[in-house]
Amino acid sequence: MPGTDVSRRDQSTGATRWRRAHPGVGLVLHEYATPEALEEQLERGTADLAVGPPPAHWPGPVVPVGEEDIVLVVPFDDPLAGRTSVRLRELADRLRVRCAMEPVVQGRPFLDLACGEAGFTPRTAVRTEHTSTAVRMAAAGVGVATAPAHVVRGAVGEDCAALAVEPPWRRRPAVFSRVELTGAAAAFTDLLGVSWPLCPRTPTG
Repeated sequence: MPGTDVSRRDQSTGATRWRRAHPGVGLVLHEYATPEALEEQLERGTADLAVGPPPAHWPGPVVPVGEEDIVLVVPFDDPLAGRTSVRLRELADRLRVRCAMEPVVQGRPFLDLACGEAGFTPRTAVRTEHTSTAVRMAAAGVGVATAPAHVVRGAVGEDCAALAVEPPWRRRPAVFSRVELTGAAAAFTDLLGVSWPLCPRTPTG
């Protein structure tokens, strides 16, 4: 049923809860590397709904579901690895691992916009299609990656460290569809809202 460009962790959590709540209703999952591909395939009718960054100009319903912290990923032996948070400007001289799933904000890739506001232009070492690959590249020392905190959590302490950004970066994924969400589509959207809660408002430091 859904098309998605969210992480595999979120996919598996949602699918597990759906099966428990609706054992007689199956899911068909289509994965896409970019938000643009996701929106295009939804428009073509490949899926009933999509889960990903909220589209800028979408004619159908768009329902925010939860919230996720975005962190910077560095190798475990990086000089900054002992910190819990950093200001973006502190990494201005670092190369970046960029991901095709990076959302577009105000017509620009999010990292370009954020770094520009911090007074510098990010330099790219490599581009990947999936966030998990970007995290592995960062752990190997290729460059600093940007990823949802929960994607990084399994590797922290062994391969890499996750650094919160000051002020915090957070994003709210959304469910969107061509038509009104009813029946199974509405139930799936409600389930995602429960399994993907808002981030707690705790200070960084």
